Amino acid sequence: MSQEIILDTRELEAPEPMNLVLNALSQLDENTSIKMIHRMEPMMLYNTLTNNDLNYKVVPKPDEVSIYIWDNSFKEQSKFKDMN
Repeated sequence: MSQEIILDTRELEAPEPMNLVLNALSQLDENTSIKMIHRMEPMMLYNTLTNNDLNYKVVPKPDEVSIYIWDNSFKEQSKFKDMN
């Protein structure tokens, strides 16, 4: 059974969203992923994720964006394939 860490950062000012997600990255494993909800795309985060060999999917909505983050060992990676 997988666990999703939900980080709702829509009301936080920089650098709090980045600090929260960077701290949460250490919890990623075969059963854990992260869902970060932000009011805009955290462009600086994407390079960090790529440089650390982490996977992510961005799902934009009119007033917010959700970023799903997982590592290669995550057992339920298929749940992100059809997500819009």
